[in-house]
Amino acid sequence: MDKHHLHSSTREEYVEYILLAELCSHGWSRDRFVEVARTQTDAQGYDLVLACDGVIRHVQMKASKAGGRTASQKINTALSAKPGGCVVWVVVDPETLRPQEYLWFGGPPGENLPDLGNRVGRHSKGNALGYKAERDAIRILNKGRFQRLESMEALFACLFGAQ
Repeated sequence: MDKHHLHSSTREEYVEYILLAELCSHGWSRDRFVEVARTQTDAQGYDLVLACDGVIRHVQMKASKAGGRTASQKINTALSAKPGGCVVWVVVDPETLRPQEYLWFGGPPGENLPDLGNRVGRHSKGNALGYKAERDAIRILNKGRFQRLESMEALFACLFGAQ
């Protein structure tokens, strides 16, 4: 088993730190200052609350390795009820964890999350009989529903608008 699986929680934290550092640095260089609040759990569908220039974003973060096979993400429907709900999927270099590209699912600044569709997720582990029950609060979003972004500038504009 490789380090991405053995240390997946650590990797997730590191990717979040790297993303926040780049996001805040980008804003700083343009006199646009990002406020950051982190949740202890993502039970309400988001990992971060970001604010900049009066725009509030509830962000669900996802990460995968460049060249990996991840084709979809599981999104909590509770994110739809949060102001400025959005999903930022960071595709990282497997060795350095540096972002290679960003995938975006969200509305323009000031708007809520677009419709998640009705493809219901399932538990990843089966019960004693091997049955993987549906998770009513989870929707599956295919990679094709995300907008591909190649720069932090493009991600910043999706989150907070261009200036």
